Amino acid sequence: MTNYAKEYCDAVLAGDIIACEKVKLAAKRFLKGLEYEKDDSYPYYFDEAAATKAIKFIELIPSTDGSKINALMFQKWIISELYGWKEKATGNRRYKQAFISTARKQGKTWLASSIGALSLIAETKPAEGRQVLFVANAIKQARLGYNMLSNSLSKVCRISEFMKKQLIIGKQQITHKPSNSFAMALSSDLSTLDGYSGTTVIVDEYALARSRDVLNTLKSGQKAEPNALLAVVSTAGYDLNVPMYQDYQFYSDVLHGKATAESTFIAIYELDDKEEATPECSDQWIKACPIFEHEDIKETMLPAIKEDVITAQQQGTLTAVLTKSFNMWTQASESSYIAADDWEQAEVEAIDIKGKQIFLGIDLSKTDDLTSVSWLIPTDDQQLYCDSHSWIGTKYGLANKIKSDGVNYIELERKGECSITKLDSGIIDYEDIFNWVMRFIEDNELQVVAVCYDKWNSNTLITKFEKANLPLVEVRQGTYTLNTPTRTFRERLYNGEIVHVANTLLAHAVNNAILKEDNNGVMISKKRNANKIDPIAALINAYTEAMFHFEEAEEMKRRNEIYSDENFSF
Repeated sequence: MTNYAKEYCDAVLAGDIIACEKVKLAAKRFLKGLEYEKDDSYPYYFDEAAATKAIKFIELIPSTDGSKINALMFQKWIISELYGWKEKATGNRRYKQAFISTARKQGKTWLASSIGALSLIAETKPAEGRQVLFVANAIKQARLGYNMLSNSLSKVCRISEFMKKQLIIGKQQITHKPSNSFAMALSSDLSTLDGYSGTTVIVDEYALARSRDVLNTLKSGQKAEPNALLAVVSTAGYDLNVPMYQDYQFYSDVLHGKATAESTFIAIYELDDKEEATPECSDQWIKACPIFEHEDIKETMLPAIKEDVITAQQQGTLTAVLTKSFNMWTQASESSYIAADDWEQAEVEAIDIKGKQIFLGIDLSKTDDLTSVSWLIPTDDQQLYCDSHSWIGTKYGLANKIKSDGVNYIELERKGECSITKLDSGIIDYEDIFNWVMRFIEDNELQVVAVCYDKWNSNTLITKFEKANLPLVEVRQGTYTLNTPTRTFRERLYNGEIVHVANTLLAHAVNNAILKEDNNGVMISKKRNANKIDPIAALINAYTEAMFHFEEAEEMKRRNEIYSDENFSF
């Protein structure tokens, strides 16, 4: 019997199949699992017969035109992982969740349909009442997988009297009569999803979801189903402040061994570098387009993608191609201030800031919205270390704000990144901001070099800092003042001279930051009120003074070299 998953993983790691780093890591994860299962203490085992049976089953189902489908190696790998790994204690599936991400036109709909067919007809746990749900942001998208399943099973019923007696295929629902199980398509409307207990749920277009409400509702419905599967099968997106991108980052850490998720299968197909998105590197595109394993499909698709890339390069609009054709997460705008991967590369572990100098920046937004204090601290390595804290207004209710902003402020407050106002009015309490900053300074024995602030709406708070004898610096807002700090902050970050600790709200702000330009230069635009940029705006305010730290350090180094020269004399 052939172990199709091992065959694929061996080929990937041997270089016989070109694959991205994350697929290589997933292949190593599978092979390590095969080694671990020999240990009695390892809770999972790989059922090769079950994996092969699942593959044979899906290959029996014809395509919508009636022709036979032979699964490709990467598809056999995915199906094998999902249906081969089981719990030793129960025999239930190991992987309760799946995160499968590829570029567009990679057979995701067929994969979703195949998973749906397996659950509806071939599974036996539970023996009755299985619910197969196709879920997407819009019902039209959700119906793609459902319609493919419906059309394929209709073809089966025409050639098999046995299956014809077992299935009722309607426009809204497919019923498997022997087990009283059904499949249907649903939009990601919470009121629609309530009441379902999906045995198998396939989620498409997850990159468009602004919150985890839908997934949480689906997971809640699966609590009583010990053999349930929730599979996200989706392409990357443009918005980096969405749950799918957070999951992508987490699952990337899992593959790199920085985190654990033993009950989640992970398959992420993407280019390893934006530099590979050129016609000269088209041999690498299979990293994001695993369907190129099929030579005929590759021959059809490759010229079209090449044309898209060349056009995008000429027009300076490569973002859409990177995301849809190569499954790379990118900011929606070509004028984004700092690319997400550049920001991530500057992340460091938290440092001991006790007794150090600090440059504080303040950005006061609407009193019922969000205010941020960000700071830069010179380190012993001649870097500037960034962090931030924000205050959250709740005038229209905390739940509404979490939903509208797509940010779990309750969790971030627990992590210490923000403070949610305690006032009944929902307005941010400036007294609380002042007290927090003073405690922060005192507890860490910080030497405040400057408190840099935007004059707008700042009188009450700045008066308090003035009475506390903190050195205040007003930062005029506009490109005339902010052009140089905005540009050099980014340059220093790229050069490794500015670093930051992990901070969700600060990263959220960086991802949303868009540049605007006039005759005097550039600055971060504050017009997009829905996209919270306050932490990075506060950081740039602080940097208007902190940037001179580098000049002073370089001048000091120059003087020391002069004074230490053996030819120096008075």
